[in-house]
Parts: sequence; structure tokens; C-alpha cells
Amino acid sequence: LFRDEYEEWWTAQNTHLYLTVDEADSQWHDNVGVITDLILKKSPSPKNAVTITCGPPIMIYFVHQVLEELGFKPEQCYVTLEARMHCGVGKCGRCNLGDKLICVDGPVFSMTEIGNMLEGYF
Repeated sequence: LFRDEYEEWWTAQNTHLYLTVDEADSQWHDNVGVITDLILKKSPSPKNAVTITCGPPIMIYFVHQVLEELGFKPEQCYVTLEARMHCGVGKCGRCNLGDKLICVDGPVFSMTEIGNMLEGYF
């Protein structure tokens, strides 16, 4: 995913790109293992930083737990929720989360926004 942009990201000022896969093939030369282990290994500072996470909801959940342990605030952590979309244009209403439609109002939200959308669900 986004392989054609890696070189630009690696050389972008004030940007760090770390890649990992659960299982590597013979062409993979970066980290191997779950993302939470890589985050703990790199131990990024929350000072003047934001995070962007995309992936399955269970992975997003555990990544956010690790980021909180490292001192990141919910407003610094952005996630994408494409998996919740169905029609993609706000007609079916199946992607609603609270009063938001993921396909129209997102799909990228801060964890603060997600917490507000989930308020009252649990």
C-alpha cells in the first residue's frame, strides 16, 4: 500500500515512516512483527506529533492503547474507519456511528471524535 510514496515519506522533513508486516516474504527488508511491538521499540515522543493509523478495528484498538501508554492524547491520534462504509455516499445510513456517517463525515477521525461518537454506547 502506497509503495510508490515511501521514498517521498522517508525523505520528508519532520516525518518518520516505519513499516512492518506480520509475516515477511523474501523481498521484504523492513521490520517483521506486530505493529504494537514496533511502536514500543521505536517509542515515539508525543511532543509536537500526530499519529495516523489504518487497519482492522482490533489493530486500531491495540495501537491506540500503546500510544496512550506513550503519552499520546486522543486528539493527536487519527484513525480511518473505511471498513464501516457501505454505499459510500450517505444514503443507506449503515455507516453511522453516533450522529456521524463515516462515509460523509469521515472516514478519518481523531480518537477524541470517536470517543464522542461512542459516548453512551457503553
